[in-house]
Amino acid sequence: MKKAAIFPLFLLLCLSLTACGGKDSISGEVVAVRQDPAALILETSDDRRIAVLVEEDTYIFGMDEIDGESYKAAPHTGVSVRFFPTGRRTSLTAADGEKLKAYHPDRYISIDAYLVENDAALSDGTVLDVWKSHLWGTRYQLHYQLQDGTDLLREDAPSGPENCYAGNLESFDDLSETAKAAVRQYYEEQGALYDLQAELEKAWAAYQADPETFSAQWVRQDTSPAGSNARIMYFSTTVILPLGGNIVENRSTCAAFDRETGAYIPLADLFACPEADIAGTLLTLAAENGSGPDDPALIREMQAAFRLEYADISAYGMRITFPQGSLPSQEHAYVVSVDLEDLSGVLHPWAIPDAPNA
Repeated sequence: MKKAAIFPLFLLLCLSLTACGGKDSISGEVVAVRQDPAALILETSDDRRIAVLVEEDTYIFGMDEIDGESYKAAPHTGVSVRFFPTGRRTSLTAADGEKLKAYHPDRYISIDAYLVENDAALSDGTVLDVWKSHLWGTRYQLHYQLQDGTDLLREDAPSGPENCYAGNLESFDDLSETAKAAVRQYYEEQGALYDLQAELEKAWAAYQADPETFSAQWVRQDTSPAGSNARIMYFSTTVILPLGGNIVENRSTCAAFDRETGAYIPLADLFACPEADIAGTLLTLAAENGSGPDDPALIREMQAAFRLEYADISAYGMRITFPQGSLPSQEHAYVVSVDLEDLSGVLHPWAIPDAPNA
């Protein structure tokens, strides 16, 4: 008996912004501003202090409501910036007398993150600051931290399917324009599949229990292409949630859409068998391929606990994940799978995704 099936992993190629030129960028939080010469004093991730000169021809890329030109005219702390240095370097003396390396930026400085003070609160009244940074597309990362700078939780905010591609599968780009609009609206309305406030409270409790060994928790939600055929497109949403320490739980669920209209197709409509028979049929197939249990008591638990949203359909088959806590006899999540070729007769023919392209 296998505790969990080995399931093919998608190679996710997520959109990212990169800079050219072969030089490594330098980034850091602006901790002070210098007027003469105009410069930003940065603290880098390795706790070094450096300066980047803001020259007359330096362009500053803003972020969200922080306008670059306005920031250049009145720079302030509470932002993080990135730049590519030229070969020239000088030095300047900070207000506290420390002599710092001062870099000339290669044409521009970009604001990568900014601080929103007092942006969240815990149930006991503890106030949190939030650093917001831009990842790619419409994707943001938020760092929730105590006011002494301690990170409690990092949230990679929910990402829609337009931001991710999966190896050799069709993607959001292959939908009609009408379907793109409908699918985008579906995921905007769906939003986060986790309770952010609950995750913040859990992280705060873990920090209070052991501040010395605590490391920031991580929450992430991604939606990526999962499979398609001539009629439908599948997307899979994966949520990563912390379970404590460095242990996380992955939860995945799929959604099917008409690829021309973008109309959502309820999961129950994809199955050829009656809804009451779905769990038993899938568990029988999983047992036959060796990924499911052969313990009758555990099988009965799974049939009782089964929910359609546990089924994740893709071009590689179907994975059924029973989350931690859903099976009384199991300490951890339990995963079984059904191979793509075994889905004939389980799903309607029009609902079976094509095998991945070579």
